Amino acid sequence: MSNDIIKIDGSFGEGGGQILRTALSLSAITKKPFEIFNIRANRKIPGLSHQHLQAVNATAQICNAETIGNQLRSTDLKFYPEEVKAGTYHLDIGTAGSVSLVLQTIFYPLSLENKPSSVTIIGGTHVSHSPCIDYLSQQWLYFLKKIGFDAEIQTLRAGYYPRGGGEVLIHINPARPQHPLRIEDRGKLIQVKGISTVSNLDINIALRQQTQAKKKLLEQNIPHEISVGETPAMGKGTMLFLLGNFEHSQCCYFSLGAIGKRAETVADEACNEFFSFLETNGVIDEHLADQIIIPLALSKGASQFITPRVTQHLLTNIEIVKLFLPVTVNISGNLNAEGTVKMRCYLL
Repeated sequence: MSNDIIKIDGSFGEGGGQILRTALSLSAITKKPFEIFNIRANRKIPGLSHQHLQAVNATAQICNAETIGNQLRSTDLKFYPEEVKAGTYHLDIGTAGSVSLVLQTIFYPLSLENKPSSVTIIGGTHVSHSPCIDYLSQQWLYFLKKIGFDAEIQTLRAGYYPRGGGEVLIHINPARPQHPLRIEDRGKLIQVKGISTVSNLDINIALRQQTQAKKKLLEQNIPHEISVGETPAMGKGTMLFLLGNFEHSQCCYFSLGAIGKRAETVADEACNEFFSFLETNGVIDEHLADQIIIPLALSKGASQFITPRVTQHLLTNIEIVKLFLPVTVNISGNLNAEGTVKMRCYLL
């Protein structure tokens, strides 16, 4: 087995945890073992954090894998997968580590089983450097269903940094990823739908975020509908979430509050990212662009889309996918500039 193991340098490209998570997902699916070294070598604190360790252990749990090096701060890991088993799983990250990133790691292997699964994950649902759970339920899942995946996400409780404690329940049904994604033109902007939320804070903060977002969208003559809400949580936090609906596609941007960060700044961040998207020919946002690579690699056929920005995340993820699956990917466009992604999967 060791002779056939896939070897991955964790400092390659973007050099972050996504390399590990993609390898875990595809190892479980293809049953190809891998060894990763220099895990997160480019980060301030290298090695496996609680969030990454939970991703390793959760993936090992669903496919009965043998692991070597799955300890906190470990920079080397060997992973030998067995058969994936659908079922009911309960995962607790133990910190405000990202629920979304752990979910995305185990989602695809469980989706490809012939029985449904139910997964509860406790941790951070709205934390920096990861998609918030609203992004997954309204943007990521929206496109996955177009490809042929089938799941529902329920947020029972939000979890913010530093306390965490968010709780999410995911029902995953057997998937048939058979529809490549081809979007050459997003079409006309129909409306921006958004929500401004707070948890355990004065509702006026959410109202200020809403007012500022509406002001900025009005200045651009953009039709919009921004609601206000309070979200149950163990800690305190705020969010401004925007979903841009176009004739043929949609994009999503959000911003989180923080101590000392004005409500108006939260709204400005999300709005400005959306406005930057509008200045390009992008058909999906740059965050989804790298997240959609795995599901498209599992769907036979040719896919094509325009990203508003070719990120290092995207380029790195593509190279890791190519280690496990028979895909070709061509990108026209420079790093950090608009680009067209053409992808073909040769799965039988």
